[in-house]
Amino acid sequence: MHVFVVGASGVLGRAAIPRLLAAGHQVTALARSPEKLLAVEKMGSRSLRGDILDGNGLARALSDQRPDVVVNLATAIPLRLKIDPRDWELNDRIRATGTANLVRACEAAGVSLLVQESVGYVCEPRGADWIDEDSPLSAHPFLRATVEMERIVRGSAAPGVLVRLGALMSADSWHTQQSIEALRRGTLPIIGDGSAYLSMVHAQDAAQAICRIVDSPGISAGKTYNVCDDAPAPMAEVIAFAARLVGGPRPKSVPAFLAKMAAGAVTVDVLAASYRMSDARIRADLDFAPAYPTYRETWTQVAAALANHVHAAARDLG
Repeated sequence: MHVFVVGASGVLGRAAIPRLLAAGHQVTALARSPEKLLAVEKMGSRSLRGDILDGNGLARALSDQRPDVVVNLATAIPLRLKIDPRDWELNDRIRATGTANLVRACEAAGVSLLVQESVGYVCEPRGADWIDEDSPLSAHPFLRATVEMERIVRGSAAPGVLVRLGALMSADSWHTQQSIEALRRGTLPIIGDGSAYLSMVHAQDAAQAICRIVDSPGISAGKTYNVCDDAPAPMAEVIAFAARLVGGPRPKSVPAFLAKMAAGAVTVDVLAASYRMSDARIRADLDFAPAYPTYRETWTQVAAALANHVHAAARDLG
């Protein structure tokens, strides 16, 4: 099949494109700059310059390329340690306006499947209770654009699949590298009592899930899938393990109000809330099993990769 990937130069795109090519697919990658075009070409993909926020250009690209499947991985995650809500404005535009542009282009081009990356924290946090694909969506203002993005995909005439990821981990991710540095310095604390659950996913497992979805359109079309590790664990357990692994001091615990002062209210209210995601649906539908089934395997691989190699972290995840 011909697979058209948007957001191809980001962390997940760099993991997914080699897998798609290895599975025998023809891949065309959309990128915004000459540097990103070169990066995707080095992976063996064809490249095309464009921007998801350029609706007319996107429509022309899909009309010319006529792909069978479109995979949208476009994001603009802020590369800052303390994040202000305004830092998310471009990501929100990509989520809402960009996805609307892409859906219209897919419909006009007769695309048979649209695979849309989303996030597990689009759902309401549920403490120690499991979150599945039918759990209630969040009403937090920060997530308004993500909720709208999912609504757009579900309402599309082009069959869509929503892929809700756990916290994405990869040795070449800026955010993963910053977390490791903070652990080594003892500046990544446990918030409150650390009982909030963390669902993670290694970038390679997320890429594997996307390939399974692309290869099984008769099963996956119209579905929403949680893609995460098999055993989400409390943050206190995860952070303590990671700190020991990278040679950092024992993590400190801080009250939520102090964490908000250091990292911003959005980070604590949403990104550090409790998400115990279940991946039962994708395991049953597509025989998916993560190669990194718990935080232990994920953190061990990432720490080893960074210890043995110098990775250039992504400066733009989309």
